[in-house]
Amino acid sequence: MTTRARRAATAPAPAARRATPASRRAGAIALAGAGVLVAGAGLAITGASAVLASMLVTPPRTQPDDIRILGVDARGVRLGRTPDTGLPGTYALWVGERHAVLGPVVAEDAHSVTRAIDEPARELLAGATSARWSGYVLHLPQEVTDDVERVDVPTELGPAPAWIMGDQEAHTWCIQVHGRGVTRRETIRAVPAFLERGIPCMAVSYRNDTEAPPSRDGKFRLGLDEWRDVDDAIGVAVARGARHIVLMGWSMGGQIALQVARRSRHRRRIVAIVLDSPVVRWQPTLRLQVALVRKPAWLVDTAIGLLESPAALLSGSRSLDFDELDNVLHADALTQPILLLHSADDGFVPPDASRALAEARPDIVDYHEWRTARHTKLWNLDRARYLRELGGWLDERGVAAFD
Repeated sequence: MTTRARRAATAPAPAARRATPASRRAGAIALAGAGVLVAGAGLAITGASAVLASMLVTPPRTQPDDIRILGVDARGVRLGRTPDTGLPGTYALWVGERHAVLGPVVAEDAHSVTRAIDEPARELLAGATSARWSGYVLHLPQEVTDDVERVDVPTELGPAPAWIMGDQEAHTWCIQVHGRGVTRRETIRAVPAFLERGIPCMAVSYRNDTEAPPSRDGKFRLGLDEWRDVDDAIGVAVARGARHIVLMGWSMGGQIALQVARRSRHRRRIVAIVLDSPVVRWQPTLRLQVALVRKPAWLVDTAIGLLESPAALLSGSRSLDFDELDNVLHADALTQPILLLHSADDGFVPPDASRALAEARPDIVDYHEWRTARHTKLWNLDRARYLRELGGWLDERGVAAFD
């Protein structure tokens, strides 16, 4: 080894390479700062997930106005343009607790839509500046029949109100199950298809829907517990002479109906299921909702993970089992014929899971995919087609009032 090489080998390390107390402190500060950033990011993710999880299981207490009323003139009511206001068909507006039916579009431009209205609607909407969009053109049982009884269904949480419409002497009854954040009014539109066949309908309420008794925590279970209240309603129908049951579920009510079909003590009596815009599994719906508010898709997975764990307490809820809420996963457990109606343009509950259920069980599922109709507004878009598809399917399956 040369003298130069020996000197290089034995020379002290350059100052820049030495670990001095100052450099160690700087490194520690940098690592601590990085740790704070990681921890902060983790807290932010947890916080955002908890907010999404809480929104999913917390019943909405109010329905905010979502439509601007720009004026009323001789042609009708002029509304701000939204994905709903320019659609063909018949819809309604709620101003407070009052209700106005809207007719067809008579004029429109890039920013507004004018729809025909009758004189009572004109009087209600004159001077109003905002309202809530609704599919409840029919929203009271007396609008479809004079044969109406209000009953209280005894549930484990207390009496849950329901309407029974039609001839209670029939052997086949229909149980109507509304969706998340609304009431049994939602289901009235479909009732005439059953009454025309002599099949009475019971429009039911369930825990935390503002009409039935709340649960202790006041949170939705997304179908995992609500089905028990519907099962109790079937018990009332059976006690009054029903031998066969048709279940009809709307949106989350479709999820509840499918849970009833799998779990009910009366499931042998269930002869048919009708689903309108159903939540067949929750993940696609959550992903769409997150995308609509421009949040990252991974937020859905973290929110579901939170709700499935003991950390669900952060949302004020008990933990949920999303596998049990996945009716595609449990498609083999379904045995009843199913009519499934869903719009490709639903805008709230995408049809992905409905398509998947139809593909998994083509032997029992008749899937009718619509276009243009918004969420649970198929009847509103084309009433004649809706009643034809629903009534025709019941007739083809031999579902009748009497054996």
